[in-house]
Amino acid sequence: MCVVVLLGMVLPRVTLALLWLFTLWTSVLNPWWIGFLGFLALPYTTLAYVLIHHWAGGVTVHSMAHLIVILVALVFDVGAWGGGHRHYRRRD
Repeated sequence: MCVVVLLGMVLPRVTLALLWLFTLWTSVLNPWWIGFLGFLALPYTTLAYVLIHHWAGGVTVHSMAHLIVILVALVFDVGAWGGGHRHYRRRD
């Protein structure tokens, strides 16, 4: 179980780091510190934003699909914050 949690925390950050190093996809994260904060705090949401921007040409609030993908990624990020604490409490 611990390995699954670790992979869930690491994989979106590894993907963002690889995109940042080897592609220009993350150039939409201007200034650079916004991308860095997203990398640290909201990796799934940042990754979803970058992928939507690359594939659709931009992220708009008028597109319901874009909004749903961003909200689902945000739920994953918030769940990753609280899920570990809840699991740790049950062990006692």
